Amino acid sequence: MTAPEHIPPSRYNGGMIALHWLSAVMVAALWIIGQVIDVFPRDSMLRGAMRSSHILLGLSLFVIVLLRLAWRRLSRHRIPPPEPGWMGRAGGLMHLALYALLLVLVIGGPLNAWVRGDSVFGLFQFTAPAPDARWLRGLVGEVHELAANTILVLAGMHAVAALLHHLLLRDDTLRRMLPGRPRAT
Repeated sequence: MTAPEHIPPSRYNGGMIALHWLSAVMVAALWIIGQVIDVFPRDSMLRGAMRSSHILLGLSLFVIVLLRLAWRRLSRHRIPPPEPGWMGRAGGLMHLALYALLLVLVIGGPLNAWVRGDSVFGLFQFTAPAPDARWLRGLVGEVHELAANTILVLAGMHAVAALLHHLLLRDDTLRRMLPGRPRAT
């Protein structure tokens, strides 16, 4: 049974919740993999496997981001309204920044693999631009790294804000995005 149109939902629907947490886990995993890739020797099989895994997970995140955007745009399920005042505006800006950075990452990732001429498990090879395009490799790599680090910081702030809502303000902000059944009111 669905809520009447005039009553706003109190929490996100299951699809949005699942895509949110899947995105969060994948961003964290991709960041960790990105940090350890260069620990391995340049021509080692493990380094190639890590880079290939990073590329495939990144492409999977690309699909998930597209699904999130489509779900949000096309779903008949409405989302809970933002809270009034400055906290609602700050939360809206945070969501906008996170989505923008997700898009930068999932577009910049394949671009980064291309300018590097990466191979994916030896099954597929990105065709790198001309060797004199070293400046392009540097630029794309730096933007990708900066976006990855920034999204991690903003996601941490997002999580802290949700916990503050839950622990200090004692409202349902965090519960709206938690999986499982809504609590009885």
